[in-house]
Amino acid sequence: MPDTPPEPTSPEPTPTDAMPPASGGPVKDDNGDIILWHVPLSRSMRILWLLNELELPFALRVMDLRSKDMRGAEYEAIHPVGRAPALQIDGSVIHESGAMVEYLCETRGPHLARAPGEEGRLGWLDWLHFAETIGQHIANLTQSHLMLRDPSMRSHTVMKLETARLARALRLVEQTVEKQDWLMASGFSGVDCAVGWSVWTAGRFVRLTPALQAYADRCTARPTFQRALPQEGEPQLYERDFYELPDA
Repeated sequence: MPDTPPEPTSPEPTPTDAMPPASGGPVKDDNGDIILWHVPLSRSMRILWLLNELELPFALRVMDLRSKDMRGAEYEAIHPVGRAPALQIDGSVIHESGAMVEYLCETRGPHLARAPGEEGRLGWLDWLHFAETIGQHIANLTQSHLMLRDPSMRSHTVMKLETARLARALRLVEQTVEKQDWLMASGFSGVDCAVGWSVWTAGRFVRLTPALQAYADRCTARPTFQRALPQEGEPQLYERDFYELPDA
């Protein structure tokens, strides 16, 4: 008889494995099966805002990007890359915020999604993924302005280029929101949580046009957005409202 291969003793957690242990930070509110690992004001705010829009029960675990929360063994079991957000839901862990928006809308909030075959589906998906295009420029500028505290470590050329790329990426959003209140003509949807956060945060690095500022104001006026802002005592990612480009 052929040898039977040994069964793995401790498989690594993957998005399709059984639910991993709930660890990685202080529990702010443990009242449901959904757990969001969250860094205030980071891209995970998109998901916190959406969870509020959907009025879902969930547990929030707040982490500090500058502490060891995200590099410890406990959180590594949740997110081996050590980034935020991570969303524990339905016995699995999702690691990409865009996938979280899509899954939450499809399974818990179809009124905020556009289903396959439904009118507007293509545009909804395009906006969902375009949010990450904007978010990547924001991430690069955040690293340069906040994480590289020694000016000698920064590249003025790269920072100037990323600022220009961010402003250019915002033009696509501006062309839409100067004609209608939300990204989808039919009204507010899950992609506004993704792109709206990106536009609002981009305003820390570029001067928003009147149309973009009005869109950001509509987003921030929503009570659900307000509830996603950092609470008293939580770590703050950004220390300033606006970050000027340093002199060359």
